Amino acid sequence: MVADIKNFIIGVLGSLFATFLTTYIIHFEQFEGTFNFKEIWSIVINYTFLIYWMVALLLLIMVRRFIRNRIDKSQTPYPMVLSIGGFHDAEFNAEGHGFKWKAYADVKQWDRSTNEPLDIHVDRVKGPYCTNDFREMKVSRTYWGRYKYKCPKCGYKRILLKNAWTLKSDIGDEIEAGYRDKVNAR
Repeated sequence: MVADIKNFIIGVLGSLFATFLTTYIIHFEQFEGTFNFKEIWSIVINYTFLIYWMVALLLLIMVRRFIRNRIDKSQTPYPMVLSIGGFHDAEFNAEGHGFKWKAYADVKQWDRSTNEPLDIHVDRVKGPYCTNDFREMKVSRTYWGRYKYKCPKCGYKRILLKNAWTLKSDIGDEIEAGYRDKVNAR
């Protein structure tokens, strides 16, 4: 998709430039040896079709950049320090945002009578994985900045506004919230 849009823009610019040259080549031949910037500028101003297309392309590029920046600013920031953990008390298989996830957590509080975990801290989340065959999804960006997740085997696709780190943070928070809800329900 991105390559198609880039090819379209290059084609439009090429055809506009070729049309401009073939239409106004006579004006360039009438110059008397020296090129004057004012004369060239007057030719460009008279060719309003070229100006409209250039304004439209500039507007398209500016809107694209604005949308991409808004999407990037809405993501969860990466942590400054990553912890290296080896052993975890619990392992979960979760589903969310149209994907499967594997989460590793440490238990913060146990129920003394039933030895059931009451509160956990999700340390690491792996994924996203395909819902059909549990393969890791490949991530790319669309032309407008959204994130496209695609399974390399079955072709399952999802397009979301969130990157993988933001999705992992959301899944970890959902798992922790489920345990906090259990504690509050008692």
